[in-house]
Amino acid sequence: MEAAAKIYTSIVFPNILSGTDPHLFDLQKTMLDATLDCIKVLSVDGRLLTMNRAGCLALNVPQDSEFGMPWLSLLPEDVHQLGKEALQKAAEGHSARFQGRSESPDGLMYWDNLLTPLVDASGRVLSILCVSRDVTTKTKLEKELEESINREKLLSNEMQHRIKNLFSVVAGLISIAEKEAVRSNTQDTATQILREKLGALSRASDAVFSGIDSGVCDAGQPDLETLVRSVLQPYGDRCLIGGRQASIPRKIMTTFALFLHELATNSVKYGALSTDGGDVTIRWKADGDMLDLTWSETGGPKIAASPERRGFGSAMVDRIVQAAGGRIDRIWRAEGLVADLHLPIPAQD
Repeated sequence: MEAAAKIYTSIVFPNILSGTDPHLFDLQKTMLDATLDCIKVLSVDGRLLTMNRAGCLALNVPQDSEFGMPWLSLLPEDVHQLGKEALQKAAEGHSARFQGRSESPDGLMYWDNLLTPLVDASGRVLSILCVSRDVTTKTKLEKELEESINREKLLSNEMQHRIKNLFSVVAGLISIAEKEAVRSNTQDTATQILREKLGALSRASDAVFSGIDSGVCDAGQPDLETLVRSVLQPYGDRCLIGGRQASIPRKIMTTFALFLHELATNSVKYGALSTDGGDVTIRWKADGDMLDLTWSETGGPKIAASPERRGFGSAMVDRIVQAAGGRIDRIWRAEGLVADLHLPIPAQD
């Protein structure tokens, strides 16, 4: 890029770098118009003095323009500050560089802008040469790579989170199964009860992570109560479920199930389901195009204050719910968490 700037300087101002014959001025416009780089000559105070054909097309300036307009006003507003800082640096006699962008009929374009001061023998800055090179393809590839890396990190963190939660949930289910076996009047052992709960947990995981559950996803819209009971079945009568009959579109079924699964997992680890006397009440209503569900915990460890930070699972569920246009409100009462889910019901295709 710097080498290109020197070449363009020698074309626009041949006498600055060498004693090149003045007849090259006759070829100046043709040569500069042949390049895809946007070549601009700016005054020290930032006015556009001249520009080649590629620059006119990029900035939507008529090629027969008399120029003289402020250069920064032709750039998107969000890059004005970067351009201003680069212009100031070049006006002080130093080369400067910044990343810019522009709108074109083909879409958004990204530019690498290099500003080179043109000085006289005494070192006074006469004008500024700005060479802008199209780096759209490179920039888009870098953005795609960054997004891909972020997705991989998110998937890795999510996998670690699920594995960690799985051990916590199984430990909690063992404790629940042992207590149910003691209270039961049947011959069921803790092992039998635990086996049933692990089977229910497997079915719930299908509902959460694949959106497909044989008890939920038959023809038509899934029933809301069926989905809730499917996800919370491993926790038995510790979860009190009730609400008006309603259906849930398949588009939001996984989001809804993941919300319940994450709350249940956290409750087993820290909340009402981690103690003998704790329980959870789940109530909901579907009113028009909005689904409202309340998760209330009681009987768990006393809560002195709301957590200072959210865990990975809660943050992940919040992002998914927000992406679906909904929100989660949490109230940390001393007797237990209350979480309110507000989720838009999308129209059926």
